[in-house]
Amino acid sequence: MGSSLASAAEEPGRAGKRLSRDTQLRAELELCAAYGIPHSQFLGGDGRWSELDRAKALAWAEWQRAVCPECHTRLEEWDRQRGGDPHAYVTSTLRCPGCELIEQERDHVPTDRSGYGVKIQLLPRELHPDHA
Repeated sequence: MGSSLASAAEEPGRAGKRLSRDTQLRAELELCAAYGIPHSQFLGGDGRWSELDRAKALAWAEWQRAVCPECHTRLEEWDRQRGGDPHAYVTSTLRCPGCELIEQERDHVPTDRSGYGVKIQLLPRELHPDHA
C-alpha cells in the first residue's frame, strides 16, 4: 500500500488514484497540510518526515492543483474516458445568512474610488463596539 503511493507520487498524473477512492485519506492529508505535520505523526508517529510522508504530501499537492477553486471538483470526475461520470454531481442550493448579510452591506460600499479596497467582515455581535 505505502510503496504504491510513493511510486505514484513520483509519476505526475498517477498520485490521485488512491486519493480519488479514499475519502478518509483525503481528509487526513488535508488536516496534515493545514497543521504542517507528516501523515505518520497524525497517525501517532514521532513526527519525522519519512519517504512515504513526503510522497503523500507531494501526492496531496498534486491532487489540490487539479481541484477547481470554484466548485471543488476535478475534471477527471466528469470525464468518462478517465473513469468519471458526466452526471457525477448534482446541484444543491443553500442560502447562507452570513453571506447574505455581507452582500447586503456591500450594496452600501461606494462604487467609485472611495470604495476601493473596502473589505466586509462578520464579527460576533459582542465583539463589535457599535452593537455590544
